[in-house]
Amino acid sequence: MSYKGLVNLSIIILVSILLTGCGVSKEKYNKTLKQKQELESQYNKLLSEKTAIRAEFDQLVGEKLALKNEYDKLLGEKNALRKEYDTIVDEKVTLRAECDKVSGEKKILEERVAILEKEFKGSKR
Repeated sequence: MSYKGLVNLSIIILVSILLTGCGVSKEKYNKTLKQKQELESQYNKLLSEKTAIRAEFDQLVGEKLALKNEYDKLLGEKNALRKEYDTIVDEKVTLRAECDKVSGEKKILEERVAILEKEFKGSKR
C-alpha cells in the first residue's frame, strides 16, 4: 500500500470512530452517570451519618470518663469514711473496755462504801 492509501485509510478509520463515538450509547452513558451520582449521594449521606455517630461516640466517651472520675472520687471518699468508721469502732471498743473497767471499779468501791457504812453504823451504836 502506498503512503496516500495509508493516509486515506487512517482518515477513514478516524472519521468512523468520530461518527460512531467510543462504542457506548448515550442512553447507557446517562444511566451509568445517574448511578454514579446516586452512589455519590449515598456515600455523602453515609459519610455524614458516620460523622454524626463519631461525634455521639466521642460524647459518650467523654461522659464515661466523667462518670469514671466521679466514681473514683466517690470510691476514695467511701474508703476514707470506712477508715474513719473503723477508727471509731476501735475507739468504741477501747471505751467500752474502759467503761467496763470503771464500772467494775465502781462496783468494788460501792461494796467497800456499803461495808464501811455498816461498820460506821455499827460503831455508832
